[in-house]
Amino acid sequence: MFFRRLPPLLAVLVLAGFVPLASAGSTVVRWPRAAATCQETSPGGVPASFAAPVAMDMGGHSDVTSVAVGELDGRPVAISAGAEHTIRIWDRATLKPIGDPIPGDGPVAYGTVDGRPVILGRSHGALQRWDATTRLPVGGPLPAGRFRAVAFGELDGRPIAAAAGTDGAHVFDLATGRRIGPPIGTGIFGAVALTRVHGVLLVLTGESDVVIAWDPVSGKPVGKPLTLQSEFIQSINTITTTTIGGRPVALIPTADLGVIRWDLVTREATYHSLEGRFGPSSLAVLNGRTVFVSVDADGSIATDPYGSRLRSSIAVIDPVTGERVSSFEIPGHVTSLAVGDLGDRPVIVTGGRDNAVRAYDLATGRESAPPATGGPNGDIYGVNGELRGRPIVVAQGNGDHRSPGVWDLGSGRPLDAPVRLPGRITSFTTGDYGGRGVLVAGIAFGDSSIRIFDLASRMPIGEPLIGYDGFVNEVALTEADRRALVVGAVDEDGAAGDSSSRGAVRIWDFPSGVLLHDLAVGNGPVGQLALISLAGRPVAVTFSATRARLWDVGAGKRMASFRIAKTEHSARVEIALFDCTTVAIVATGRTVELYDLATGKQVERPLLGHSRQVNSIASGRVAGVPIAVTYSPQDRSMRVWDLTTSRQVGTLQRPSRYIGSLSMSYLDGRAVLVGGGREALWTWDLGPAA
Repeated sequence: MFFRRLPPLLAVLVLAGFVPLASAGSTVVRWPRAAATCQETSPGGVPASFAAPVAMDMGGHSDVTSVAVGELDGRPVAISAGAEHTIRIWDRATLKPIGDPIPGDGPVAYGTVDGRPVILGRSHGALQRWDATTRLPVGGPLPAGRFRAVAFGELDGRPIAAAAGTDGAHVFDLATGRRIGPPIGTGIFGAVALTRVHGVLLVLTGESDVVIAWDPVSGKPVGKPLTLQSEFIQSINTITTTTIGGRPVALIPTADLGVIRWDLVTREATYHSLEGRFGPSSLAVLNGRTVFVSVDADGSIATDPYGSRLRSSIAVIDPVTGERVSSFEIPGHVTSLAVGDLGDRPVIVTGGRDNAVRAYDLATGRESAPPATGGPNGDIYGVNGELRGRPIVVAQGNGDHRSPGVWDLGSGRPLDAPVRLPGRITSFTTGDYGGRGVLVAGIAFGDSSIRIFDLASRMPIGEPLIGYDGFVNEVALTEADRRALVVGAVDEDGAAGDSSSRGAVRIWDFPSGVLLHDLAVGNGPVGQLALISLAGRPVAVTFSATRARLWDVGAGKRMASFRIAKTEHSARVEIALFDCTTVAIVATGRTVELYDLATGKQVERPLLGHSRQVNSIASGRVAGVPIAVTYSPQDRSMRVWDLTTSRQVGTLQRPSRYIGSLSMSYLDGRAVLVGGGREALWTWDLGPAA
């Protein structure tokens, strides 16, 4: 499912979704209108390059990539890293945050250096040490290459770290920051561990088909490696070490060979020593015996559209006997775990793709604290609005079907709690009602209605708008004859976008909830919806794959339709005001066409330059110049265009993640581009608007 946004209209259409109307009667707006006689000229001033995108604070992690446990000032804590590039510290008993996030990435490890609690993680591609108390870096970055795993240890009484990844393995003295020995190996390592055999420190590394023990000082292999048969190429991401029968062993979870038990003295391997398909793992002491704790990657568990498990099974196994001591399920796709004691009871801390950090009593399998939930799940789509005179972004991930959040555009931080609706949201926009910023949301799947909420109080306004039993593609708020109206683009008798759907534009009086007009589009779905102003009156425009249709909102009648280039599977149509008229910006694959909505005629100035399909468009004004921003993930470019000439005037730096939507807002006189994508929102400062 995709969550829709109304394109922000410029000039008189200042607030997304709200088109003011001076007067309206029952006569349908005449169309086509006379062609505009003015043409803007560009005064210049649009920068050719812009600052890098800035990630907004999503209110928590976006995919938890790594967790660790330890103590800070005498209390148990958990450390977590997320894909949004922050490291966070939590009280392990309550999972309440401790202090502000640290800019950085996983993998993380936690230990003590010269009596100081230290977090290890990644910063700007290097291994970094942070003081957990002050959250400040300790010393400079350590050149560990592109590491995927990190471990704390000790050598000759000195704290050390081993980091391993695509550039081999590296060992450092954490007190001095100096390298210990040469770089280790040239393989692509996915796991690393530090252990002792007969008092001698070894570095264990794992890659797809081999596990090797190394001397950290000489950087040379020690003894025979564990080599897997070529038909069992594995992804080795975890190595844990323990003692079984008085002998040091490594336990290596795999997808096809169970847990491999590798005797570190004889170098003999026992395959399927523990049966199952295992993932992230750790060791714990439960009721006096050492147990192996792991995610059991049961293939029968349902997944979401991205392939993430909806639940994860945690297995607790005696590594000596192979007995399953217990197992329990927890929500989400767990990608990392760690175990530490809380009082006299072992507690497992997990992180995963549902953006949450969770804690469970290992003995009972019960949650020991409410989860530390993260930011929105899935691809995030947002609309711009205004609250108490300040620009905001209302956004929601397609994995959070009932709870759009509100962000302050200036600070980039979330405001209060999300708005919670009674059903699955299929579309939403913002607007103004009686001087209040409001959220208008279409709901389907169990509670087919359109609801309006006060964004400041999060309380509902008026009656639910009903009269349909389908999918609300788009919603908008406007005014005619001094009455507030809600416009919805509705598909019924089929899924949204299905050719069997019956598409309609419906108009309700607000706040009474009375359905005023039900305007069928004919065959097929209704498509996208935008509100414009023609002759001072609100007009709804719907865009199907090949046609644009205009509807007089005040009169409740269809005005006209005209053909447009095929837009299926391309970007959403964007609306702009320039050359004294209203223009639809339509992506047709890699070409972007312009249509005058007052006349239905194509503007003979297409935007040419992308080599692949354009997926997102936004428009606004920078330095007084009407501009458009287009994005193609296939050709990996974001381009800025002067709409008065249709020439490209600049490019934007792309974020590291996919962008699914773009919109333009304004903050303190500056144009700000807002992008939504995989569990993230970004902003670009484009410069002065005027």
